Amino acid sequence: MAWLQLTTDLGKRDPGSVEPLFEELGAVAITLQDAGDNPLLEPAPGETPVWPTVVLTALFANNVTEELLRAALASEFTSDQLHFKQIADEDWQASFEQTLSPQQYGERLWVVPDQQTKIPEGCRSIVLAPGMAFGTGEHPTTAMCLEWLAGLDLAGKRVLDYGCGSGILGLAAAALGAAEVVMTDIDPQALLASRENAANNELEGVVQTTLPGEIEKSVPFDILLANILSGTLIELGSDLNSFMRPGSSMAITGILEDQAAQVTVAWSEWADMAVSMQVRQWVLLTGTKAITARKSETEG
Repeated sequence: MAWLQLTTDLGKRDPGSVEPLFEELGAVAITLQDAGDNPLLEPAPGETPVWPTVVLTALFANNVTEELLRAALASEFTSDQLHFKQIADEDWQASFEQTLSPQQYGERLWVVPDQQTKIPEGCRSIVLAPGMAFGTGEHPTTAMCLEWLAGLDLAGKRVLDYGCGSGILGLAAAALGAAEVVMTDIDPQALLASRENAANNELEGVVQTTLPGEIEKSVPFDILLANILSGTLIELGSDLNSFMRPGSSMAITGILEDQAAQVTVAWSEWADMAVSMQVRQWVLLTGTKAITARKSETEG
């Protein structure tokens, strides 16, 4: 059986506004991918919570023709925005499986496509399939966080995953032994994806999802994970640190190399942060919250 694959660059258009159209036309699978080297980070309020530019790929059965699709989509896309390709069944399956290759982070953490994937004895894994993935571990910012997590002893720890997206970081913490994980995001779609991924990994009893304004502050966290924009990290630094106990471990990223110094200085009021990893132009800042309140925290 042959399949018809349609690919189009959505640019800054909201994928949610066009996906139903492709489904109505008979798409049996829809995949959204980053059109460039961009992580999916916490957007500013009111912004579309996806990559700056998104490529949509839709797969149709062979009874759907290119001519039919071009005519049906003419009001939404110009002809040169639609790219078609015939794919043999075995080629599509091989391509799909290739996108699901298991990935190892550190010595004991794996991100795998399904529960049947075998991993080395003593390691932990989380299942995260592709699709509208808010984070799969492939981007350097996510990968560095996973590497850092895999090196921690998380037994009994309370973890905050701020700007959770798919929930990959929080789920990894839960799989690695955290006692409680709170995953938060301003986007309801991200919270839904996180809950579904938690259920798929049978981690509902360890993790919970919530909007940022609903985080319970009465019990401080031991670990902070935040893969969000550097400007947002600076703006929300005081709030994020208010969730943490003194001496807690923190990892923040979504930071370019030339932004690291600015974020480090901004956070110096509450924490000692430094670059611990770098992949290409992206850096991971890690450190601990100050044990005692610093002067700037007590003034006023």
